[in-house]
Amino acid sequence: MNGKELVRITDVTKVFKKTGFFRGSSSVLALDNISLSVKKGEILGIIGESGSGKTTLAKLILGLLKPTSGSISFADVRNHEHESRKPAVQVIFQDPYDSLSHMMTIGEIVAEPCFIKYGRSYVPEKVRQALESVGLIPVDEYLHKYPHTLSGGQRQRVAIARAIVTQPDMIIADEPISMLDCSIGVDILNLILEMNEKSGITFLFITHDIAAATYICNNIAVMKAGKIVEYGPKKQIISQCSHEYTDSLLASARGEVIKNY
Repeated sequence: MNGKELVRITDVTKVFKKTGFFRGSSSVLALDNISLSVKKGEILGIIGESGSGKTTLAKLILGLLKPTSGSISFADVRNHEHESRKPAVQVIFQDPYDSLSHMMTIGEIVAEPCFIKYGRSYVPEKVRQALESVGLIPVDEYLHKYPHTLSGGQRQRVAIARAIVTQPDMIIADEPISMLDCSIGVDILNLILEMNEKSGITFLFITHDIAAATYICNNIAVMKAGKIVEYGPKKQIISQCSHEYTDSLLASARGEVIKNY
């Protein structure tokens, strides 16, 4: 982590408007005046329960949604210029079964993001390097397989290979281990740590599991009801948390958190 700011979120609010024939219109406040920064090379954990706004925040950073108010800047690019930053940010989704096309081979899935950035002549080499880096070796045994023939952990490794193949500045990992068995999940966490340490890739790690966050994250932001209720280095969060919601999360996973600490 070099301290350089990669993403700055400033006073961001997101309101979803709902309309219904019988109930008229209503509004849902998904994010409430969020300010946060992600530094280059860090693993920042975003922790919260379902509905806390974690995934909405990720979609705003990816440019899939626009903020109702406030601004998001990425490498000095403002939030209305999403096209110029798409290659720099990739995403790993929660369910590797649903996030991979079952009509494509593993090689085709990992190759797809490469065509725009590298051109077809460089794709085979990049695909092989990505698959090797996530531990799917020997590569030739996986290139022509389809996702349904792999285990859940192997599918998530394919999803990670697809995310890293274009050498992004940042990867948003949205609950990447919640659909996996515990031991396989630890392997995926270790893989994320390895990529962060060796390649310097920045990760935004979204989770409801504070034990997982304390295992791999440098800093942690705790979200509840669309607000960041606590933010700081993980050691500070573990030993000196100031919000009762954070305390309840720690209490529910105390043994694992202490072990990670």
